[in-house]
Amino acid sequence: MHFSSLQVAFARADTPPRLIAFDEKENDIGGYSCQLNTDPVLSKTGYLHLKVPPYVARTTAATVEVREGQNVTLSCRAFGNPPPTVVWRRKDRQIIRFNGVTGYGASVFNGSEMTIIKVSRKHMSEYICIASNGVPPDESWSVKLHVTFKPIVVPQAEIVQVTMGSQVSLVCNAEAWPRPSVKWGKDGQEIFDSSTFSLSNQVSEKYRSVHILTIKNVSKNEFGTYRCIAINDNGEHFADIIVKGSGYLDDDSGDDDDDGGSESNIDSNDYNDNHSFIPPYKLHNSSNSVEKSADTFQVQPYSERLFSTHSSQLSPLADSNYAYGQDLHRKDVHVDNDSGYNDRNGDNHGILFLFFLASCMLLMIGLLYLLLIVKRWD
Repeated sequence: MHFSSLQVAFARADTPPRLIAFDEKENDIGGYSCQLNTDPVLSKTGYLHLKVPPYVARTTAATVEVREGQNVTLSCRAFGNPPPTVVWRRKDRQIIRFNGVTGYGASVFNGSEMTIIKVSRKHMSEYICIASNGVPPDESWSVKLHVTFKPIVVPQAEIVQVTMGSQVSLVCNAEAWPRPSVKWGKDGQEIFDSSTFSLSNQVSEKYRSVHILTIKNVSKNEFGTYRCIAINDNGEHFADIIVKGSGYLDDDSGDDDDDGGSESNIDSNDYNDNHSFIPPYKLHNSSNSVEKSADTFQVQPYSERLFSTHSSQLSPLADSNYAYGQDLHRKDVHVDNDSGYNDRNGDNHGILFLFFLASCMLLMIGLLYLLLIVKRWD
């Protein structure tokens, strides 16, 4: 018996003694006996019933870190009287997947311990356990789940075409936890903020971040391959971005073909991205053609003027044969588009000639026959 919180009160002789509880605690719950030392001895037992609102033991971990692919168990030790029930949910209200990223899931989980099999980065969130037993108030406790994994870097575009003197931004999207350190480089040299380059980054959500390298004034010296590298405690990953000339008439800095032309063709297979299903297009002008595919990002400061000038020449590849012929005519190259028609006319002329020759022979035979008949009559 805890006399610090329970006291015995005595009244008049004709009134039985009473046990009065002050500031009772959960461990005061139980049976209490009163005994009179008479002959015979008399005793009576009473029970103290106490309702205690739920509370969560502060020994429960507030942050849990686990490697991607492993299993994890989140615990929420709650007490109270009656014993409380515990419900888990995600703070962002998303479905809780219990077996991998595509396994079965639910919006809530009932139980003090929640186990997730093959945890992935998509499980990274803040999980809230709520303990309740019908005695207000309910109590909640949050556990932050961090899933660690090595970085993955994906460029927004693998090939970037620019014009001389323009400004262009190269973008790398990174996924990693812990958040990675991202560096930019070119030709084996690390790039820092300067009069030519500007570096920036922003965190989009949780383990995702965006890293941007801006080239302020593009010249031939800035053409080449740039590399963004993401590093954390679990490893590193990099991606390359090629910067080249756009190939327009007013840009003589593009890569020349073997025949001296300025056509810039980009193989759409270079960009291995499942969402790249946009059909390629060609932009034709009087001296070159620039093939634009889904993985190519063109920067043109005067794009409105350029596309308004050449808008009638923007056509799918299905119509490129006609445009290609028009380009050859502009370059003083003769294109015989009527060769098939001329061949058919030649065949018809040969047949007519043979028919005429056969008719002449028949006419000559007829004349000879008439001459023979005339001689016989004579």
